[in-house]
Parts: sequence; C-alpha cells; structure tokens
Amino acid sequence: MSGVDHQPHRPSWECRACYEPWPCAAGQVQLAEAYRGDRSGLTIYMGKLYAAALVELPAFPPRLLYSQFVAWTRALTR
Repeated sequence: MSGVDHQPHRPSWECRACYEPWPCAAGQVQLAEAYRGDRSGLTIYMGKLYAAALVELPAFPPRLLYSQFVAWTRALTR
C-alpha cells in the first residue's frame, strides 16, 4: 500500500483506501510522519476530528472513538 493516501470517508469514518476504521494503521503512520516533531499538534488535530466523529457517529461509545482517534497519539515517542 505504499503511496496510497489513507484518508477518512465521512461520515462513516472508514479509510477510503482500506475500509478499516480511520485512522487505520497506515493512516496513523502517515499522520505521525506528517506531524513529525509536533506531537502536540497531532494530538490537537486528532482531538478536533474526535469531536466531529462524536457528532457524526452518535451510536458509538465515546471511549471507543477516543481510543480510535486520540489515544494512539500518546504512544508516539517524543
């Protein structure tokens, strides 16, 4: 999947490339590379998308969406 852009399809929040919940593993790598050196910026960006997903996916438990959108950014090395 090298060179494939893993972007969200809204309002389902599935990856347009691999149909996994976005950000998929490849999408997380792309985001981490795009925000290299700015983990705070990445976390803020993903927090904004998390807020949008809460509105667009009201049936999903907020804690699961938090894990999907924000929690993975904490695991990145500083």
